[in-house]
Amino acid sequence: MVINHYKLKHQILSYNLSGMGCSAGLIAIDLAKQLLQVHSNSYALVVNTENMTSGWYLGNNRSMLLSNCLFRVGGAAILLSNISSDSHRSKYHLKHTVRTHKGSQDNCYNSVFQKEDEVSLSKDLMSSAGFALKENITTLGKYVLPSLEQFKFISSFVVKKVL
Repeated sequence: MVINHYKLKHQILSYNLSGMGCSAGLIAIDLAKQLLQVHSNSYALVVNTENMTSGWYLGNNRSMLLSNCLFRVGGAAILLSNISSDSHRSKYHLKHTVRTHKGSQDNCYNSVFQKEDEVSLSKDLMSSAGFALKENITTLGKYVLPSLEQFKFISSFVVKKVL
């Protein structure tokens, strides 16, 4: 839609990430960052939308009714650039993107699941999300924590394992 509206050139790369829910926006930003590392003096536009009206659940199953309350209609967009002259105009600077997943573990994989008539949320959702968040923060820590804090983390980890 954006390409057609602005009559952009045929060299434009367009990626449609659908069926991934909320994570599609973060995956798209990570993909855009990787593309900008390869293609110099370029822009990347990430447009993210979420629309639950097509999958609205009308039944009585409680695990599936919850998604009607949590997910609605929303959208966001961001324009990323690797052009040096744009750096003084930018509001933010993207430094790190970290992606982790727990799809190989059955309880995590089945915690949010698309079924024929709607999205099902299991009782393992909170523990699975907490486990994934812990791993993500641990992975991100080596990029954003100062050396002293990394040393404290590693030493406390070793002490816990030894004792």
